[in-house]
Amino acid sequence: MHSLSSTPLDGGCKCGTVRFRLEVAPIITHCCHCKDCQKASGSAFCINAMIESEHLTVLAGVPQRFAGAQSQEVARCADCGVALWSYHAHFGAAIAFVGVGRLDQGERLAPEAHYFTRSKHPWVRLPPELPAFETLGFPQKPEAEARIGAVMAKRQS
Repeated sequence: MHSLSSTPLDGGCKCGTVRFRLEVAPIITHCCHCKDCQKASGSAFCINAMIESEHLTVLAGVPQRFAGAQSQEVARCADCGVALWSYHAHFGAAIAFVGVGRLDQGERLAPEAHYFTRSKHPWVRLPPELPAFETLGFPQKPEAEARIGAVMAKRQS
């Protein structure tokens, strides 16, 4: 469970050209072990904070959008090339998947679930108290389900 209380989370790229803010707590923070995330991160998984794009405010700079794997788009800094967040084809630009490592205080957002564990590295040990899904899934989190439902309803109208 994460709490931003009244303090939003700020983040940015490596060179400082792009700065942004998460205005509310993410819908969910998760580790993704899919092969695309492994390649994009250069690591065993990515940690993403899923948030409605309307609650992601760019404070400085202009992120550039690039085509990513499997119909995804990635917002990057045009100067240093750092990937800041991505948009999944299922949600379009309505929900951003913000790389937690891009946040100034990313340690405030602990993972709440693990996705695509079927392709996780065998040496990665998953905490038994967190939900883990072989592909996509959603832990029992009514507020998150409501927020995603609201975004999807707007997309369809």
